[in-house]
Amino acid sequence: MSNPFAFFGLTPSLNIDEKALRKSYLDIQRGAHPDLAMADQHEIEISELANAHYQVLMNPQTRVRTYLNVVGTVNWNDNQLPGNFLMEMMDLSDAIEEMDRSDVESMNEVESQLDTYFAALNQELIEFQHQPAPDISMLGLWYQKSQYLNRLRKNFDGITEI
Repeated sequence: MSNPFAFFGLTPSLNIDEKALRKSYLDIQRGAHPDLAMADQHEIEISELANAHYQVLMNPQTRVRTYLNVVGTVNWNDNQLPGNFLMEMMDLSDAIEEMDRSDVESMNEVESQLDTYFAALNQELIEFQHQPAPDISMLGLWYQKSQYLNRLRKNFDGITEI
């Protein structure tokens, strides 16, 4: 996949001007979208790419991943998560797996723990966004943590929806 920042004429950043992104996206779609123009195959591909890139940049998590890919040298197979974080996540994972769906109090406690971790992650992201050039390795750790927590949230949500 090409560079979504470059595709829309944006400088790679964790902070993007969402209005400028939207304007660029709509300009591209006006010229390439099959429902708005007599688009050929190339224009249809441009329209589809614009959709995909727009979705990537509008989502803070995928924007971070894209930023890391564009400006950093990130080895996604190199897990750098601290041991204490991994132990906390294993404990939380165990709590999710052992949860009794009929025990609302324990479910609320596990959900509260998840919410606390997500709130901390969101605060860290805000701090990164205020830095002109965030530390790539620290941002990579943030991304790995967010991926881990997202998996736990999906597990939790899957159990609560049964």
